[in-house]
Amino acid sequence: MAEILRTPVTHPSAWRGCDLKSDRAWIVELTRSQAAELEQAAARVVERGTSPVDLAKQDFDLPECDGVFEEVRRHVVEGRGFVLLRGMPVKGRSAELSRAMYWGLGTRLGKAVTQNLQGDLIAEIRDRGKDVNNLDVKPSETNAEQRPHTDPADLVGLLCIRGAQSGGLSRIASTMALYNAVLQNHPEYLDWLYRGFHHNLRGDAAQGAPFGCTPKPIPVYRYYRGALSCVFNASTIKEAQRRMGALVPEAEMRAIDYMVDLARSDEYRLDMNFETGDLQILNNYTILHWRTAFTDWPEPEKNRLLYRLWLKADNLRPVDPEMADGYITGSQAGKPKSPPAAYA
Repeated sequence: MAEILRTPVTHPSAWRGCDLKSDRAWIVELTRSQAAELEQAAARVVERGTSPVDLAKQDFDLPECDGVFEEVRRHVVEGRGFVLLRGMPVKGRSAELSRAMYWGLGTRLGKAVTQNLQGDLIAEIRDRGKDVNNLDVKPSETNAEQRPHTDPADLVGLLCIRGAQSGGLSRIASTMALYNAVLQNHPEYLDWLYRGFHHNLRGDAAQGAPFGCTPKPIPVYRYYRGALSCVFNASTIKEAQRRMGALVPEAEMRAIDYMVDLARSDEYRLDMNFETGDLQILNNYTILHWRTAFTDWPEPEKNRLLYRLWLKADNLRPVDPEMADGYITGSQAGKPKSPPAAYA
């Protein structure tokens, strides 16, 4: 049995939303000069006709930006676990240029991994008109409200190209702060959370993944080499029960529902409304994220659009191998990039 942490987390990543609502230190703004440097470096890539996803850090010359990007990396990897980077110059720019800028910044934070079985590295997050109740559909492909979750990568970046007509509010919560609440109020949940649950793979399952689900339970929490990490997705846990025809005991599901209720509460939740050019960067081992339902514009060209990157980061916390691949264990996603590179 894995070692269970029995003392509260005191790291800066164990924050509560109610304590940060008047604190804007988590917002980092690019200066005009930094934004111009990033755009010019990306434009040179576009002019060469090279796909940006085939390029590495050394292919983007960003001497002025590198300091602020390192600051962002430290906050996300070593600090609170999240940053809202404001001022990405994407408004009125082509998709090609915006993606090149995003990729250049991403090379400062880690290495991209695939997000689906097609091998896409930069995903377009928009309403594709799909049914959220379909077990092979990801909520990010709909306009429905999401449940709090982590993404199955070290870091996730969400770059706002356009916002919705209404709704689509981004919400985050600290899984470290939630752990402290579980430890204090329901320590009996910890055995189940450390053992873990099966997850639905939503159509990305590799051969040999039974019922299209993770072949083994994935821990929600693990304490490993002095660091606590979390992998959480209430929706895929509940969907796996439908796929596998096996119900999780009601007492164990109360632990999952308790975490969701905590995350959504005014005490733990932090809301942020994306503007065009905002880039939210999260540490998936310490932060839950989700969004509210949204309504798009009557004109399709104005509809809500985010670009998403999943990144494997260097010098991240030690993570138990039992949870390192997250809830895409048994999936064809989450792999290093390989040609031909593609966009979703």
